[in-house]
Amino acid sequence: MRIGRGAGLAMGMVLAATMSAAAATPQRPGASDAGATATRFTRDPARFEANKRKLIAAYRRQSPALGAALEPSFKQDLLTLLAPEFRRLGIRPDDVADMTAAYWVTAWEATNNIVGRQTDPALVRGAARQIAAKLGPGVARLSDAEKQDMADMMLLQTLVADARMKAVASGGAAARQRMSDAIAAEAAELLHVDLRQVELGAAGFTPRGGAAGGAGAPAGAAAPAPPAAPATPGAHAANWAQVEGVYFKSFTSFGVGGVVTQDFEPIVLFRDGRYYEVEGPALEDVDLAASRARSPRAWGQWKRQGDTFLLTDERGRVSDHRLQQGSFFKAFPAEAAGGALERPYKRVSGGGNSALGGTMAIAAQTNIAFTRDGRFSNRSSAGASGANVAAYSRRPATGGRYRVARHTISFTDAGGRTRREFFALGSEGTPARFDTDLIFIGDRVFVKDD
Repeated sequence: MRIGRGAGLAMGMVLAATMSAAAATPQRPGASDAGATATRFTRDPARFEANKRKLIAAYRRQSPALGAALEPSFKQDLLTLLAPEFRRLGIRPDDVADMTAAYWVTAWEATNNIVGRQTDPALVRGAARQIAAKLGPGVARLSDAEKQDMADMMLLQTLVADARMKAVASGGAAARQRMSDAIAAEAAELLHVDLRQVELGAAGFTPRGGAAGGAGAPAGAAAPAPPAAPATPGAHAANWAQVEGVYFKSFTSFGVGGVVTQDFEPIVLFRDGRYYEVEGPALEDVDLAASRARSPRAWGQWKRQGDTFLLTDERGRVSDHRLQQGSFFKAFPAEAAGGALERPYKRVSGGGNSALGGTMAIAAQTNIAFTRDGRFSNRSSAGASGANVAAYSRRPATGGRYRVARHTISFTDAGGRTRREFFALGSEGTPARFDTDLIFIGDRVFVKDD
């Protein structure tokens, strides 16, 4: 990764890259001391007030009620009010790494439905050390004003996320879960990591079950899930005998800063009335019973009334979808298009508050191209930008051989390693006809890249 002028705003990419390394080489107390000067800055009180006004104005444009609700709190002397908590946690408001850590710890607590419990200072300091170790070299080149803009954005987003969870704290379990799910979706867009599968300990963020995370996980957090044994490819081929049909449906997610986006996901309907929202692997590689135990939110019940499908999720919420009418469509197997692909596709995701009139924007793009003779190539990139700052990273292009059969796509890289994922073609029209402009790989949708 190349850390540029917007290093602080690109922390989602930074954490995604550092968690695996942290599991192998835990940070020691004081590991960030050498980089402390690089991430610190001299605060300008007038600039902080201006940054608060910008964020309030952005929220007002999107939701006048939310902007109005936040404004009285933002008019207070926040740094003075928060000073005792900063001292308790051992972090500084004039440090980019510390303020970024405050945001990501808050997001982790929210996604794990931790509300109203005092945060352990050791966890925040561990995250700050981890973040400082990565930010230090790039942030050192920034001016104080640029560092403050990044730190202010992280601090203010921390307060908003915390306020959202506190607002539903007394609203019942369902309301808390809905808010937790929304914040989890936002964090997933930024980090490309499910924070519910991540541990936070004294060494910072690590994959759940990793070497550095278990002992330091906060009390009451979910216990690490045991790693699933790798499935033998095709070991559950009998799953297909239970399938009524394969479809895809739309869903709405809430991005950072309140941005609302629409996406699509594949869904399998079983003859016994259950449905399964595809998690990624090919269906014949999935132990269905283990999936239901591990990921109950991916499962539910379905009924069909004419062309309308009624879906009931694991919490009993019912949604109705009319086939081929905007939110629910038939998916087709690879054979519908001749069993091969021959065009480039892309997937774009992002976050930030630029859609609200703010200055922060984060975007990621994955490109994958197929040739009819069975070859593929892919590349991915991500970037973040804000007022006077920008960051960009690109992974080297990779490629190899692919094969599609029914609802499975296999990728074999240059080293001979193969991975198998769910696959489907989209559809259009009534009655449904396959559409190669839209495909599903795993649980992600890709569209044609002109």
